[in-house]
Amino acid sequence: MNFKKITILLFICFASNFFFSQSKSFKIEKLQKKVDSLSSVVSFKSSEVEQLKFEVAQLQYNKNKEIQELELQVKQLENELSNYRTLNSNVKLSSKGVKKELEKTKKQLDSLKQKEDYFSTGKSSLFKPLNRPVIEVVDIHGGVFEMGSTNKDKSKDSDELLHKASIGDYKISKYEITFDLFDAYCDSIGIPKPNDEGWGRGNRPVINVTWREANNFAKWMGGRLPTEAEWEYAAKGGGNLPFGKSECLSNKIANFDNNSKQSRCNDFEKVGKTLPVGSLEPNGYGLYDILGNVYEWCSDWYGEYQAGTSVNPTGPQTGNVKVNRGGCWANSATSCKVSSRESGTTEFRGNRIGFRIVYPR
Repeated sequence: MNFKKITILLFICFASNFFFSQSKSFKIEKLQKKVDSLSSVVSFKSSEVEQLKFEVAQLQYNKNKEIQELELQVKQLENELSNYRTLNSNVKLSSKGVKKELEKTKKQLDSLKQKEDYFSTGKSSLFKPLNRPVIEVVDIHGGVFEMGSTNKDKSKDSDELLHKASIGDYKISKYEITFDLFDAYCDSIGIPKPNDEGWGRGNRPVINVTWREANNFAKWMGGRLPTEAEWEYAAKGGGNLPFGKSECLSNKIANFDNNSKQSRCNDFEKVGKTLPVGSLEPNGYGLYDILGNVYEWCSDWYGEYQAGTSVNPTGPQTGNVKVNRGGCWANSATSCKVSSRESGTTEFRGNRIGFRIVYPR
């Protein structure tokens, strides 16, 4: 074999070894990459496994906590049940004692009622709950009457719809509530006394009292404010004319003011302030100053009358202003009609408004 052939063979061997070596290296690198990739996957999966283990542990912890809370609630309910059973047992054991206390209290109440000097003889009577001032009252026998104004009345207002009303028996204070009475109430419960405008207190009708204050006084006395129907029935005094039993208003029965002659009698004389209660003549039922002197609060919310016959009407269920009736020392005669209606908020006070109260019979 000559030198040239030998050289060629050596070159071929060298080349074969070189390419084989390169192929090996490439395969090793490829395998290494696969190993690295698998290692990453294994690492990721291991991480997922650890996360799952953590979540399982967390769920187990929460479950145990919920179980503990439920066990605690069960214990609390068991304790409550035990307390209830104990209480129920005590109630059963003390029921006889409670009945005895109730019977004792009832006897005490009956005794107190017997001691209260509710009524004396005659048309006028006295009402005096224990530890309260004396209020003289008049018996009113109820019935069916026409409430409002007839069309013949030239001074009729739109809210004076003529309709029939039926009311039961009741007692109403003979006079308007005085400063003496209201001042005693203020002293008893510790509230400021109303202003008398410098006209004097004592036996003058109390003024500058709100509806709420008048209502609270009535409750304190064991009574209430009259309904609008009760007030008008009493003011009529058994008559059915604009001023009860008269077509005109006289200073003999009412303290009022009027610059015109409409609806007033010829004996008009201006006073210009309140008069002591009972200074003038009573109406047909023996009630003093129910027209004029001061307006009088009623229990009703102000509202339109309803046609037809109403039985013991008490006015609307709700409203913005309360009814007051009767006119006052500063009003015209027409404002003092038995059918004339006025109103004010429950917190309104003024020197033209007072009240009287009623009791059931």
